[in-house]
Amino acid sequence: MIALGIHGGVTIHQHDPGAALVIDGKVVAVCEEERYTRIKQSRGHFPTRSIRACLRLANIRFEDIDVVVSPGETYKDYAAVLESYLRHTFGGVKRIELVHHQLAHLAGAFYGSDFDEATCLSLDGFGDGLSGVLGRATRKGGIEILERRPTSNSLGTFYELLTSYLGFDPGDEYKVMGLAPYGRPIYDLSAITRVTTDNFDIDQTFFRSDPPLRSPFEPQFGPSLPALLGQPRRLPGSELTTFYKDVAASAQAAFEACLSAALLRLNGLAPSSKLVLSGGCALNCTAVGQVITSGQYDDLYVGPGSSDRGLPLGCAYLGAAMLGDRPQPLPHAYMGSEYGNDSIRSELIANGIAFRHVDDVAEAAAKLLDHQKIIGWHQGRSECGARALGSRSILASAADPGMKDKLNARIKFREEFRPFAPAVLAEEAHEVFDMAGHASPFMTATFQATETWRSRIPSVVHVDGSSRVQTVAKAANPLFHELLNNLRALNGQPLAINTSFNVKDQAIVETPRDALMTFFGCGLDALVVGNFVVEKAP
Repeated sequence: MIALGIHGGVTIHQHDPGAALVIDGKVVAVCEEERYTRIKQSRGHFPTRSIRACLRLANIRFEDIDVVVSPGETYKDYAAVLESYLRHTFGGVKRIELVHHQLAHLAGAFYGSDFDEATCLSLDGFGDGLSGVLGRATRKGGIEILERRPTSNSLGTFYELLTSYLGFDPGDEYKVMGLAPYGRPIYDLSAITRVTTDNFDIDQTFFRSDPPLRSPFEPQFGPSLPALLGQPRRLPGSELTTFYKDVAASAQAAFEACLSAALLRLNGLAPSSKLVLSGGCALNCTAVGQVITSGQYDDLYVGPGSSDRGLPLGCAYLGAAMLGDRPQPLPHAYMGSEYGNDSIRSELIANGIAFRHVDDVAEAAAKLLDHQKIIGWHQGRSECGARALGSRSILASAADPGMKDKLNARIKFREEFRPFAPAVLAEEAHEVFDMAGHASPFMTATFQATETWRSRIPSVVHVDGSSRVQTVAKAANPLFHELLNNLRALNGQPLAINTSFNVKDQAIVETPRDALMTFFGCGLDALVVGNFVVEKAP
């Protein structure tokens, strides 16, 4: 049986639309609309291109789909609107099911894991009238919601509030997280978020209400927040003074306290040694790393699409269960589109680009990195989720202490305080980072670099000694694993800087043409795309 999960297209508030396809319980494709529209987050877009990409990958027709599942359980008349659109665009649909936004988050995380049972927590801004749910799940019994959190008590909107105050755009919460280690958590934010032993409460008087918000691009906060903190909002692009760094640190500390309280509450409702986290709040990799290293749980799973990017997969899993199939774990993140050597060669020739063919691309790329070249790496099926995981990546040596500044100045054009992440051989990761026996295949948690390695890899160690680690297993991505293995043989380091193949405010590249446009539009030294290498003249 075939289940298609989709998300997006309702309002400008909806971001990160996409589609996912599950056939006989197995994940076949997960595609994100921004990769095809080239518009980051693609707010308000229906995932038409993603659906078509899923169909191509599975080699099926739309009429072969048995059920289409979408969030929007609480949206008035949405099923009729969705049916009309699908009939107009694809010719018809057999069955439509609407599910709750938060349930889709939990389904993507739990069924994506390999756990037989787990406690489940979803926390985000809002969706279908809730900001989060606490639950438990088993493979046989499905997912049970134990407690619901209203949008008036949203940990996600609390962090959005401070993100807006600090001068960043909607969706830039990760910048606050990156800025926080440069400051001290000295500001008392308990007036905004009151934390008890096992709960938290967000005071809505700090949010703008007059006039009410109509768009995520409007100011989130009302006059109470600048009054509480004693200074006006930081204007975008202005200096990040010590005050704003301390506010970021204080916001992160308050976030972590709220998450700890929610987990304590969840443990009281459904004790388990296994936890799955989802929703936009699960993208806070610093907090996730602290949960892992605390030892509170034996196993923790955060999928590659824990934010709204993961809703299509959760919906597809729920659709598979509705059809009587048993949802199978997500084997890896590489579920997007792929481009063969013939199409890549045609693109290179059509654009008059000089290139060379190599039989061993992993060896060629490793040699470039060993010579301190910064390369674009475009291989295989694109990864799903917010992180580049070795299919659409920019790679560089972690040994060069100046590499972070080179990447920011020549290629990424982003804020200097933001750290870069390492991709490390899974079998070597625990020598380089204190990971408490855990893997991190989706780059969803930070870990401290060991004392032995900290000085050897300065470009991937943040100011607080942490790194957002991706562990690369041979079974998940054999080519990327081989590249890192070759690099270790050349310079003794089993890792490289791995950042997304894009420049600031653009979506991660999808096609070979996207890769070429980005390559020639920034300071990359070389591009390794399929079995071809393109280099700029010295």
